[in-house]
Amino acid sequence: MLDNGKSAIWEPGEVIYEAGSLPKEAYLILEGYVNLETKDGLKLNRLGIGEIFGESSILLDVPRTVTARVCAQKLVAKKIPKSYFTKMIKSNVILSALIRKTQIRLIDSNKQSNELANEISILLDQLDSKSPPKKNLIEERIKRIRTNINKIQQLSET
Repeated sequence: MLDNGKSAIWEPGEVIYEAGSLPKEAYLILEGYVNLETKDGLKLNRLGIGEIFGESSILLDVPRTVTARVCAQKLVAKKIPKSYFTKMIKSNVILSALIRKTQIRLIDSNKQSNELANEISILLDQLDSKSPPKKNLIEERIKRIRTNINKIQQLSET
């Protein structure tokens, strides 16, 4: 990474930050693309020019919940310091509450997507195994998947 204090440049495939790390700043993409991934490697989103990433953990004052990785071309981004968000939150309580609510829902949705992907992966592994799984195990796994899908649908309706 090249960093001049106000902006940074990353090479293709480079990790910008990892899930669990402490946030220092967010980023506004000026050139290139970034993938947001769960700690298990599930791709959640691809962001490009004009989009911000890294703000959730700053706004909620929690460690990073996703890993940010540069896509196939270099990434150029403007750094947005934590202090910018702190001032914004203090200056408008209503806006702060709306943003916080949205960020909490986003993190919850990301977590549910990751859980669902893991459940599907386990089911596929069971189906691909040399010894066929028992019918009740498959039914139980499918029931869990349906439950997770229903939770995600209910969340999107609220």
